Amino acid sequence: MTVLSGVRVLDLTHYIAGPFCSQILADYGADVIKIERLEGEVGRTSAPMDDDVSLYFTSENRNKRGLSLDLKSLKGKEILHRLVESADVLVTNYGSNVPEKLGFDYETISAINPKISMIHITGFGTTGPYRDYGAYDGVIQSMSGLAELTGHPDGPPTYVGFFIADHIAGLQATLGTMLALFHKERTGKGRLVDISMLDGLVSLLGFSIAEAKLHGIKKQRWGMSDRFQYSKAFQTKDGYVFMSYMNVPEKKWIELAELIGKSEWGQIDSPFFREEGRFKNKEILDTAITEWTMEHTKEEAFQLLQQAGIASSPVNNLMEVINNPQIQHREMIQTIKIEETDVPVPGVAIKIQGNPVREFTHPPALGEHSEEILGQLGFTDKEIEDFITNNIIRVETNNCRYSQMNLET
Repeated sequence: MTVLSGVRVLDLTHYIAGPFCSQILADYGADVIKIERLEGEVGRTSAPMDDDVSLYFTSENRNKRGLSLDLKSLKGKEILHRLVESADVLVTNYGSNVPEKLGFDYETISAINPKISMIHITGFGTTGPYRDYGAYDGVIQSMSGLAELTGHPDGPPTYVGFFIADHIAGLQATLGTMLALFHKERTGKGRLVDISMLDGLVSLLGFSIAEAKLHGIKKQRWGMSDRFQYSKAFQTKDGYVFMSYMNVPEKKWIELAELIGKSEWGQIDSPFFREEGRFKNKEILDTAITEWTMEHTKEEAFQLLQQAGIASSPVNNLMEVINNPQIQHREMIQTIKIEETDVPVPGVAIKIQGNPVREFTHPPALGEHSEEILGQLGFTDKEIEDFITNNIIRVETNNCRYSQMNLET
């Protein structure tokens, strides 16, 4: 039994932010029913692909049951509304007016089940002048200021190397889900949770907002350095190691000076002994440390620095992340088997003592659990057969590949 066992989640999501939220809930034991259009959600055919397996879709949709449903039909809406009766949460990241058109807006579902909460993720939120504007991750990175904050001072604004706006929105939607469930436990009532991708990134800007407003500092792009701790990436034989020497305590500075062959710099009368002296002479220190790091690989330099008590890290590529012993120990790279393909995916970040996460199951084939779910709702075998015949639901129990289906008859 896991922490969310007994919680039912209706997953009407696509792409990343919504599926990531519902996947986290599924990892902790929620019964997540992924409800897709008959031809499947667009993520099923999104790159990157391995043969005809979407790695994109696989990474966001494990541990769910699949129901393929025509929500534009009256029968499809009837099935959805029956699901709403027994659900705790509905998660969606469709546009602000789509739930209303398809009959699963919060007003409609809460009238059916006052205990249900709705988590609605959009680019800009469900209110405000931009509520109906289109958005995707790069749009949000740009509007939030993140792109302008990222890159080197003399370079252009830079896109973060993964879909950070989508994933942050998914995380905040998960937190919103837990707050809504907590509220239901106290009051017996559900809540509408309005998650904006733009709000999510702006909430992470911290003191940069105050610096811009109070000090007029608009340009805050620092590359691989930190202007407060003067941490930076130093070149090695095979890449870079990231570290800081500026705010190192005096005892650690003595050890660092000895490590790089400059033990005299650890003497109390050295101009480098205290932080202010290091800052004034950082060009000399940078040169000396680089000469030392260039004698080592980034892994060697990292281990030597850590053994001397200096916080540091190799600048890893993704294969090095996958093979990193700490990441492996924490089970942060897992494998999902899709037919004959072992697909590596990120593991579960939040470890709860005594409450293990579920063993990963493959993302559902399109409509894989349609018959099972409808049977649990009380529909008869004859009714389910009629739904299939009339294209109200779709069943693809033997297809774990993610190509969209041709509905032409």
